[in-house]
Amino acid sequence: MNRKIRNVLSVLGLAAAVGVMAPGAATAGTTAGTTTATTPVGTWRGTVDHGDGSGQITVSFHRGGLVCLTAGDGSDGGGQGLGIWNQTGDGTFTYRLVERMFQADGTTVGYVDVNQKAVQQSGTFDSSGTSRVYDAVGTYLTSVEAKVSVQRVSTTPSC
Repeated sequence: MNRKIRNVLSVLGLAAAVGVMAPGAATAGTTAGTTTATTPVGTWRGTVDHGDGSGQITVSFHRGGLVCLTAGDGSDGGGQGLGIWNQTGDGTFTYRLVERMFQADGTTVGYVDVNQKAVQQSGTFDSSGTSRVYDAVGTYLTSVEAKVSVQRVSTTPSC
């Protein structure tokens, strides 16, 4: 795995382990001038469209800035990611995570550095950004534009 991916994973793992709050992340349900209705805290399901097509995803946002993602159902492989999110305004936020892509037998086939800007409107949000794709040993392969469209299914994070 290349140094950049290893560093991102280390930082994200450390942040999760010690509960480090991302600057500007929502806490206890509110940030300056926002309510839980306009923060992404909870679980969301929908689709991601990217260079290779589209797929189903579940994204969960925790108070304090942690975000996690699952993609696919695992029968044909899928993805699992962990990262941070930041509230940037009323109904707007960013999130960044590293997603491990795997085959049905669990073998890691690559990583995706996901970087998104989101706009939330009540129980939905749309986001877009550039994802950098790496193979299983961390060699950069390509960048793709990705668009996410999801609906809130719970106010409680699922991962």
